[in-house]
Amino acid sequence: MGTLTRPAIAFVNPSVGFSDRRKSKPIGLAYIMAYLEKSGFPSSGFDFGDSEDDAVELAAHYGLDRFDVVGFSVYNESFRAAIAMAEWIKNRRPECLIVLGGPHATAVHEHILRRYPCVDVVVRREGEEAMLDLVRGLGADADADVSVDVGADVDGGVDDRAGLTGIKGTTWRAPDGAGLLVNEDRDFVPDLDQIPFPDAEFTSHSGYPDLTYYDEVQGRLKAALTICSSRSCPYNCSFCGVLTIGRKYRSREAERVVAELLHFRARHGVNYEHVYFSDANFFVSPTRALEVAEALYEADPQVTFSFGTRVNQILKAAEVLPRLKECGLRFIELGIESASEPVLERLAKHVKPEVNVAAVRLLKRLGIEISLDFIMLDPATTLPDVRANLEFLREAGFYDYVPHDHLYTALVLYEGTPIRDFYARRFGVVFDPDDLPSPFTLFELPEVQRFSDTLRAFRKRWQDRIDDALAQGELALASMADGSDLPRNSHARLQLDVVSLRHAPNLFMERLLEDAEAGFPRLDEVGGAGGGPDALLPRLGHDHVHLHDLIERTEAVALEAGFAQAPDAAAPHGRD
Repeated sequence: MGTLTRPAIAFVNPSVGFSDRRKSKPIGLAYIMAYLEKSGFPSSGFDFGDSEDDAVELAAHYGLDRFDVVGFSVYNESFRAAIAMAEWIKNRRPECLIVLGGPHATAVHEHILRRYPCVDVVVRREGEEAMLDLVRGLGADADADVSVDVGADVDGGVDDRAGLTGIKGTTWRAPDGAGLLVNEDRDFVPDLDQIPFPDAEFTSHSGYPDLTYYDEVQGRLKAALTICSSRSCPYNCSFCGVLTIGRKYRSREAERVVAELLHFRARHGVNYEHVYFSDANFFVSPTRALEVAEALYEADPQVTFSFGTRVNQILKAAEVLPRLKECGLRFIELGIESASEPVLERLAKHVKPEVNVAAVRLLKRLGIEISLDFIMLDPATTLPDVRANLEFLREAGFYDYVPHDHLYTALVLYEGTPIRDFYARRFGVVFDPDDLPSPFTLFELPEVQRFSDTLRAFRKRWQDRIDDALAQGELALASMADGSDLPRNSHARLQLDVVSLRHAPNLFMERLLEDAEAGFPRLDEVGGAGGGPDALLPRLGHDHVHLHDLIERTEAVALEAGFAQAPDAAAPHGRD
């Protein structure tokens, strides 16, 4: 048995169709790349996640047809871009092995292989071990310890796939073209600490912004690092893509989390002092969460951190929270989703609205900031549901909360989630597995559809301008606090104007809801100066001016204080 040349391997994160300057490296692919590297199989990473360029042009520009194996991590939003790239590669290099993985590919693996001849195999659920088996079988040293039978004739190179089609956790098109080979699921990686740190580099034509966190307690900006300390979540929220991969929760030891922080500090030459935990649910085990926090604090007391979890877990482990705060906890991304009981039931949250309220009150009492996870609208939303949400936001103290994205969110029906099946049955339709229906076209009630359309029009016209003015106004206020020469009355007026800008989207939404509940008389009014969406704009600021005037005035004061913002400096909001 001879020795094969190791295959040239590429992993691609396709575009989701819009640009997001807040993007970070695709950590799932980074883990797979690091896992293969540890076993002697280096690979190249390409991240086009925020690209608005043509998918085929990207594939050609970066030469994706020069690889023996190309793996795509796909979500609903990026699936069509992945297929366009795969078809281009396959046409130019038929022998290239095209592999799809990720939540969407896992959910519709059989459909993909039946409809798209350019795809050779789908790796379901977690990808590290299955991908290692694949590349070993294609190009490993014949004397290596391989975990699959690659056959006696190993000189066939990358085209010799005999034996690979039995790899656990994969789905193939049968060699004779008669049906599919759906292999049994692979067990989840039991010990996450055996997986190398996700130390992989990606080629990206847009690059990555520096990740930072402004620590108001310490009064300084910190370099930040994203770390995933666990996988999956034991809960079964009906809209969550985690269900596609599986609910088997596993976590890493606290010492390994600290070691990863120190590793990347040395690797990048950056003194990371804030950790964003990207876990699906960091707080499944409060005891383990505390162990991680205390280990970070012991390693460096300046390190702060944040994580995401559910409201009911906050209440169940309330006694742990003060100690977490002592160890550097700054904010929690809280999965509230809705203040309406019928909506919470559809989302399978298994909590009541009052649990949301209690969790928020607890965190506010402890002085732990909240980052909102919220779904304002879903296809079956009613105006009373919207009313419940707005009342909750006002009463819970979220009128000053920015960014305002939570006001514009709508439920996305991802393939493989129970909520998508629920609405398919409710509507009596079959959603195309390749499509992700726009959440803004599925509302059952015409009044909710019109409410949403008007709200989105407000967002398109005003939200970027509000964001820009807010950023400039708040910088100007900070400069005044540090000893600006601007008059005291200018400072007081600017404070009122900035608060008004924060409240403007909430106030517009409340007035729009009132109009919807009355049958849209103000939107329907024609002629004169009183009708249409502008009639719903609140008068704002210390002298109750039009929103346009308030924005211009705030920007003018900021300019006077030396804080004019460059064009396009704010992150884009127009994803929908």
